[in-house]
Amino acid sequence: MPATDVDTKLLGKTGGFLAACRPTDLVYFTLNVGDGDTQLLLLPEHEKGKRYCMVVDCIRAEKLFKLIEDLADTGVLGEVEPLLALVVATHPHDDHISGMAALLRRFGNEHIGELWEPGYYHTSGAYIEMMRELEDLDIGHLQPAGGTTRYLDQVRLTVLAPGIVLRNKFDSYGVNINNASIVLKIDFPAARILERGPDRTLMRLGSTQTLILGGDAQTHSWGQVLTDFPQLGPASTAVTDALRKSGGTTPLDAQVFKVPHHGSKHGLNLELVEAIHPAISIVSSVHAGGKYHFPHDVTQAALREAIDPISSKPEDHHKPDPELNILYTASREVKGARKPADVGPLGTVGLLVGTGGRQEIWRFGDEPTDDVDLSKGRPMRPEG
Repeated sequence: MPATDVDTKLLGKTGGFLAACRPTDLVYFTLNVGDGDTQLLLLPEHEKGKRYCMVVDCIRAEKLFKLIEDLADTGVLGEVEPLLALVVATHPHDDHISGMAALLRRFGNEHIGELWEPGYYHTSGAYIEMMRELEDLDIGHLQPAGGTTRYLDQVRLTVLAPGIVLRNKFDSYGVNINNASIVLKIDFPAARILERGPDRTLMRLGSTQTLILGGDAQTHSWGQVLTDFPQLGPASTAVTDALRKSGGTTPLDAQVFKVPHHGSKHGLNLELVEAIHPAISIVSSVHAGGKYHFPHDVTQAALREAIDPISSKPEDHHKPDPELNILYTASREVKGARKPADVGPLGTVGLLVGTGGRQEIWRFGDEPTDDVDLSKGRPMRPEG
């Protein structure tokens, strides 16, 4: 059975996704769009019934629009303006931004707060059209670099890449367009200063959950990230113990990792995944490899070894990917172990990530050209 496939016994019954969404959850979708990326995030409610919304890349615009409409109709996404507090075009490859111009036309000034893009000029039609639409809008426009921080209520967005060194090379030494990609770290609830009347208090909020969305960043960019955001490390010394007690962090540690570049062999290495050590890893990919034959065996091996380390003995094997929470938008549901029968696509990945370590995985059974039917969501229950 291919590593990307999932045995039907690991899936729950259809229905119940909307009821499972809690006001305190961050709701995250990696849409099944084939070769490319479209991501939607609904941040935890900041007022009763009101959530800020984010889009990270967009290629199948109509599929995204329909999902947003359905979430609004069902009450998960309440009335709030701007509806899309932040839109991020990670980098100007068509498989990430071909639907961005349509998104800017559809939502416009009234419903978009700001747009981020890396500032890398590209001659593609999709990039030129996106920037032309942006010129007609009166919204915030930022070209962030590593270290840029933005708060949306109690959610903190930190840009990990591109590092400022890479940004300085965009128009000089040259940078591979994938390494220009914006990488986002999302923390919630996040420590911040809160003011109540005359008193200001530093709130260190517990049970923080973190997502890292890797765009198409490759090893050149990740090497800069590992330099710019040093880890506290596993060693127990007087210094590290004191740092931990004072709230020191491991800045790349994350519960959810959107694997960069669709699982390309240049997208990550073992050291990076060990630093992140995700509980859930998501790969946007195409069944049977697609045009670019992603995901690559090298990337899959690094993910498995970082999450489930084994010895070099021939008899030692990693657990299956579904049990390691390595998820693929291209996954197929299969039934039976010896001669597995193809039941159908698992499609879009939906996550409910909340306080107290809550993490629920849902799959919606859609092909890349299908809409996401929220009523068909099924929970995924890995063994072990």
